[in-house]
Amino acid sequence: MTESTLAILSAARELGAATDAYGTTLNTQVSPATADLIGRAVADAVRDLRPDHIAVWESSDDAVLAHIVALATGATVLRVTDASGIATVTPTITPGDRVVLLATAWEPRWLKALLSLLHGADAEVAAVAAVLHTPALDAAGSVPVVSLLSEAEAASAGLR
Repeated sequence: MTESTLAILSAARELGAATDAYGTTLNTQVSPATADLIGRAVADAVRDLRPDHIAVWESSDDAVLAHIVALATGATVLRVTDASGIATVTPTITPGDRVVLLATAWEPRWLKALLSLLHGADAEVAAVAAVLHTPALDAAGSVPVVSLLSEAEAASAGLR
């Protein structure tokens, strides 16, 4: 385990996790500085992909991470909501926009829905990013996947 991985693992333990409508999220309100450390680690992992947007489901804790990543990469945040099975993206996507999808931990249903929505809008999905690796990332297909902690590391931190 690298020093960077140990720092992220320690930060994830400090924040702890909870479940919301879209899956597991880190409790970012526990420590803004610790949330910033994790967000900047995600940003470092996706910066070379030159994202125009960081897309996140309407989850307050994941939105905090998305804003940190967006600020560090020069991207903007896309918020995706689901109201009675109708997903909407705000602001509007322009065809060809490079988008990184972000979640603390992806659930298969939500990842597939967001990939479908972005592909339907002719966006270029540059990567699927997660703090915690889950089997749901297999749904990304040929899209690059970035995760900060493996399933085993997340389990050791009591996050899965």
